[in-house]
Amino acid sequence: MFSSHDGLCTIGELAEHLGVSVKTVRFYSDRGLLPEASRSAGGHRRYGPDAVERLGMIRSLRGLDLSVPEVRRILDEQDAQDGREGAGAGGALEDAVVGRLRVLGSELAALRWREAALRLVQECPPAERPDRLRLV
Repeated sequence: MFSSHDGLCTIGELAEHLGVSVKTVRFYSDRGLLPEASRSAGGHRRYGPDAVERLGMIRSLRGLDLSVPEVRRILDEQDAQDGREGAGAGGALEDAVVGRLRVLGSELAALRWREAALRLVQECPPAERPDRLRLV
């Protein structure tokens, strides 16, 4: 992946390696979540090997539907813990997961209610169905 002599890759190479768009890499870079290693003489972004792991982590967290601010808190906490012996899983990740599980539980309850209502409509004989459905 890192085909250059200096061990750095272009934004396009990083994006291709992780299966995301250049626009996505630029978005996270511009927000400081994915620091660039340097700029080329032409002003192009260059990324080091650590960017692969970092972008992979960002993708995983976003895949869990965590917001960008939550991802930032998690990464900031992880950065603060790097280099400290015995540093365990952080509170930011735990808080984000607990919050997401709470929201997901509410969404699942709403989906179950909607499914039950649709099944009632489906099972109701056509002759007994009201002309207009009123769901309260």
